[in-house]
Amino acid sequence: MSRYDNNTLLRDENGLQYLNRTEYPVIPVQDSDLLIIAKFGDSFINLAQTYYNDVNLWWIISRANNQNNGSIKLKPGQEYRIPTDISLILAEFEELNR
Repeated sequence: MSRYDNNTLLRDENGLQYLNRTEYPVIPVQDSDLLIIAKFGDSFINLAQTYYNDVNLWWIISRANNQNNGSIKLKPGQEYRIPTDISLILAEFEELNR
């Protein structure tokens, strides 16, 4: 599931087209979360592929770690949280973006 699947094309009062804004859920800490130490070359994309088998879900790991600065790269040696039970996260994402 791509985070852009729910985007729709809208028009403003001047007829200019734009995409609606994507909303993201707050991702609380859970007992089932994994903690990892990043290695050189790690990114949110390759972690999403490893843990979720879907590169499009990189935003879950990024948001869970409050990394909203636009970078997908991880700092080697830093600890990151990987949510493992993502069904509620995805359901809330869908609900926010109806």
